[in-house]
Amino acid sequence: MEFSPPPPPPPPSPPPKGRWADLPGDIAISVASRLQEADVCALGGCSRSWRRACDADCVWEALFRRRWPLAAAAGGGGGGEGEGASGVQGWKALYINHHRRTAVAISGVAEFVENNLRNGSLEAEYYLKAIANLALMRNIGFIDAQFFLLSRNYSAITNLIGLHYSIASLNIPPNEVYEALQARKVEERKVCVSLYKLGRWFYGFRLPDESESHEISLSELTMSEGATILAILKRGAVHEVFRLQVSLVDINK
Repeated sequence: MEFSPPPPPPPPSPPPKGRWADLPGDIAISVASRLQEADVCALGGCSRSWRRACDADCVWEALFRRRWPLAAAAGGGGGGEGEGASGVQGWKALYINHHRRTAVAISGVAEFVENNLRNGSLEAEYYLKAIANLALMRNIGFIDAQFFLLSRNYSAITNLIGLHYSIASLNIPPNEVYEALQARKVEERKVCVSLYKLGRWFYGFRLPDESESHEISLSELTMSEGATILAILKRGAVHEVFRLQVSLVDINK
């Protein structure tokens, strides 16, 4: 009686494929710590484990310190908020509260600009007042300008104020401002800067008043030719320039 040989053993099962959700907690937190705010929030919605990693206090502390370094150095904005940053409410809650307060403050400036537009034009005095009001606010940084002032929800003139404030007051390099305009999809928006000058005197007679206009896109304002226009806007209506206006080129954009 013959016996057939036993069948060969089955091949070993392939090792289970790794899943992002199975990453050790410290590695997941390290990944989240390298992301921007919007990416952290998006990643936190992928799974419970990612939500735990993205809600970690150290992640939001880094985001807070990067966006508002002065407020972080002062203890999370001053007063009881510094105590909250150490554990009472957590850095994420502190970040959200500070973001909301910043939104209210900057939105007030943006609404001031929009309310003073007349037929798509803004006088220089209101333009300069808006920039001065931004400069008076504490802890307003470039990320805040991008979030609120470079938004398509506002007019190109408000976008221009955000651009001008970033370059002149925050000392952001123009190439970085250009990249921010691209990211916010407002770089092709255009404005027109119009100057009205008193006529010169010629042999005892005053010549007619003069005017000149410069139509330029926001992206061009971050280049060499834009520096001259920004200097005109910073100077305002003084001396021979008795009126200076900024106008929307396309009021529907």
